[in-house]
Amino acid sequence: MNSPDPLISVIVAAYNCRNTISKCLESLSSLDHPSYEVIVVDDGSTDGTSELCETFSGVEVIRLDRGGPSRARNTGVRKARGKFVAFTDSDCFVDSQWLKELEKGFIGPDVAGVGGDQVSPADESEMGKRIQEFLKISGFVTRYIQTEAAFGETTHNASCNSAYRKIIFEEIGGFDEEQFPGEDLELDLKISRKGYRLIYNPAALVGHYRPGTYREFCRMMRRYGAGEWHLVKKHGFFRLPDFGPVVVAAGLVALFALLVVYPLTWLLFLLPWPVLSLWFFLKTGSLGRTMQFILFFLIVLTNWNWGFFTGSWRPPVKRTTCGGHG
Repeated sequence: MNSPDPLISVIVAAYNCRNTISKCLESLSSLDHPSYEVIVVDDGSTDGTSELCETFSGVEVIRLDRGGPSRARNTGVRKARGKFVAFTDSDCFVDSQWLKELEKGFIGPDVAGVGGDQVSPADESEMGKRIQEFLKISGFVTRYIQTEAAFGETTHNASCNSAYRKIIFEEIGGFDEEQFPGEDLELDLKISRKGYRLIYNPAALVGHYRPGTYREFCRMMRRYGAGEWHLVKKHGFFRLPDFGPVVVAAGLVALFALLVVYPLTWLLFLLPWPVLSLWFFLKTGSLGRTMQFILFFLIVLTNWNWGFFTGSWRPPVKRTTCGGHG
């Protein structure tokens, strides 16, 4: 950063999150940073979210009609006075050193954005903790959260834990207000294509609650698959997971075709699972968690791809749920 302690504007998009946003705002009020402001953009809540936020000293609350998380965040940026804009979600809470650690990532004028790590809160459900662990170790399955262990360049930082130079954010055009989910991924894609860099600092910590049931996890994966379809439609295949639906579809067609000629071809379907099981066991050291992670893998594989295919005839979601992730 070029000047000492420039103002950072922290923006939280919120919708019907009265039960979770207090913890978020309490953590933001305890930040160890000399110069920041907090802006909550309420995207049409009906549960008293705005009224609760207004009881927190120093928090600016902006009320909007329902328009989605991208519109809410963009509105917050337009109101922001800071040289940098930082984002977190209403179902997250931040470490006291969060902003200082994000600042450390701006190591040059070509660094447009910095993000950090997501961790399980102490009071997270057991299911949520297992999902967090699965997402953390399965970088070959999903880029939903970072798996890098070291400070350095990355291609994407999740919007629940990120900061950007405001001037570059506005130059890029901000979040696409028609895109959700995946709006943060698209923003980082546009930033990278403009020649700017993105940095990941694992010391910038945010606590983030995960789905508490298998049903919620399935729904989340379907939404992300559908969001990815709309990204591919606009930008083409730009990252490895995008080829997943094509590979899955081609593989199924080939498998069924071979079954007609060679009935024992179904055995090919079994080949990857011992390898995958060994991978998860080496990572977890637990047979029980290995079996659960195999189930998680199947949930991601089926629901993400189903969402991708069905996204072709469904419009992008335009809503903010608690946390901004759907």
